Order: sequence, then structure tokens, then C-alpha cells
Amino acid sequence: MRPIYPAHRLTADRTHGGVDHEGWLDFSTNLNPLGPHPEAIAAYKRAVTRISVYPPPYPHALEASIAAGLGIDSECVLAANGSTQLIYLIARVLKLRSPWVVIPTFSEIANALIAAGSEPLALLTHSEGGFHLDLRDVHEALCAGADAIFLGRPNSPTGKLIVMEEAAEIAAQCNRHDAWCVFDEAYIEFADDARSLVQLTSSFAKLLVLRSLTKIFAIPGLRLGYLAGHANVVGRLRDAIEPWSVNVAAEAVALACLKVSANIIASTRELILTERRRIEDGLVRLAKFRVFSSAANFMMAEVAGEKSQGGFGRYLRSQGIIARDLSALPGCGPGFYRLGIRTQEDNKKLLAAVADY
Repeated sequence: MRPIYPAHRLTADRTHGGVDHEGWLDFSTNLNPLGPHPEAIAAYKRAVTRISVYPPPYPHALEASIAAGLGIDSECVLAANGSTQLIYLIARVLKLRSPWVVIPTFSEIANALIAAGSEPLALLTHSEGGFHLDLRDVHEALCAGADAIFLGRPNSPTGKLIVMEEAAEIAAQCNRHDAWCVFDEAYIEFADDARSLVQLTSSFAKLLVLRSLTKIFAIPGLRLGYLAGHANVVGRLRDAIEPWSVNVAAEAVALACLKVSANIIASTRELILTERRRIEDGLVRLAKFRVFSSAANFMMAEVAGEKSQGGFGRYLRSQGIIARDLSALPGCGPGFYRLGIRTQEDNKKLLAAVADY
């Protein structure tokens, strides 16, 4: 087994994908390519007439709707202004001494821990192993004194999905060491196996599961996310969160989306599976690219021979296409890119540009 020591201390990284240039094809974000559902648009238009009214300080109606869909008690759900707000809340409230973060992953996890005064350590996965996590490394980190493990499932940017059995074992290992276990499931609805760890939160008091509503419903401008956990822990977090974290329009749109979520998820997963295969097949035929298998609505690729930052990305920009350059992301480096899955037409344009490159 690879040694994970000496441990690498993580530093802050504020680089993110997403552009607002009209006419560009943005593959740097990981959203539902089908866009917002008509019910979401209609709910937003209705909500505009109520922007002169305060929302409830805490979105209990939204939390009850989420909980009903998950089959858990509403006291076990906390909704907020995106899952990023909840990541910062967790870091602030738990006051962790020695948190470990499986990387590469969403940089705001380490950023939040650093902002809260913690010194997060990296539990590194490697490109040579396809970025798969070795559970023995988790055990070593816990034995070394980790009081929390943070993981993505499926993980961004790698697209790796820790299977349910292994994820449950990680939660159990953390429980045995009295450590927190935080899974970021922001993309779970897109996954090949969409089973969630939410159902295990009643068994493990220190298990927290982060979820996003903005990704699957394609409403990132509204910022919506939630976490699930043991009622006592969620109550502690609720006492510390800012009031009015979910605005009138966001709550209205979320409630509308949840009513039609089954249809949205089914049609989206069918599209993602087909189009992910299209991009993967197109890239693997090109000798210059190494593609890492993904279970999510995005994939990670490595451009061979790229030693400096962003050469491939700059070429794509010259073609009106944006990719997520991972050069600066801890655990990656020059030559690594993340590509979101878009519509068939957009994906064909991407592959044409890549082939020209």
C-alpha cells in the first residue's frame, strides 16, 4: 500500500468554473444539461410577486418536503443557501482539530476548514490508480488522529463514486474512532448508482451528508442545498446558521422542482449516460488524451505533455468553449481538465474542437 505520510497540509484555492459570457459553450460547470424544468420557471415568476415579503427565518416547509422525499424526519434536514454555506457552517461549528480531505475534490471544503481555524490534511488519491480511494488509507488517517474525513461521492472533479458498501465501511470506521464523516453528495442524482448515505445517518451520529438542489435542477443562480444527519447534530447546526438563508424565490422554485423530481432525474440520467459515453469514446480515440472513468455528469481528462498551465484550455477558449482547468487544484496539476456533460449538439462541438487540437 502507498504510504500517506508525511501528510500534506492543504492550502486555500479560490479558483472555480462557470462563465457568464453569452454565446460561449461552458463545459466548466456540472449542471443538468436539460436546464430548469418549466415548473421551476413558472414558480419563479409567481415568486417574483412576493419579493416584498420576508421569507420565513428558517425554511421548515422546504425541509419537510425534502425529508418526505428521503423518508426521514424533517428534524434531520437543514436547508441553506447552497451546500457551500453548509460546508462553512460545519467547519465553523465542529471546530475540527485534525480534519483530512480526500483530494482532489471541491476546493471550498479545505477553504472552509482553513477559514474556521483548522489545518486540513490531504488524503491523496493518484492518477496512476485512476483516483480510486484505498480504504486502508482512510484507516491510517484515523489511526493517526484524524477527527474528521471529508469525501465527495461522486467526487468532483474525478467523477469517482465510492460504492455503497465501501462508503458505509468508511462511516463505520469513523464511528469506531469517534471521528466525523462528511460525504458531499452534490452530484448523487446523476450517478450510475444513485443510492445515498442519507439512510445511514440514523445509525451514525457523526455522519453528515451534503446534497445540492442546484445541480440536478439547473438553478445555480438561486443557491440551494441541504444536509442530512442525526437530529441532535442537525439541531446543533440549525442553532448556528444565519436566519433567512433561503430566499422567497429559491424556496418556491425548490418546492416546485421537488414535486416533479422523479421525472427530472429519470430523463436526466438517461441523457447523461448516453452523452458521457459519447465524450469518453471520442476522447479515448485520441492518443493525446487520457480519460478517467466517471459515474457522474462530468469527466476528468489529462492532456499528455502539457507542462505549463492551460494550453489546451486556451485553445478551447479560442473556439468559444470553456473547460475547467485543474492546474491549480490540489491533487491535480498542469494538463488536467474537467468537462461537464452537455447536450448531444454541444458535446459534438466539443469533440470536433478537441479533434482539431
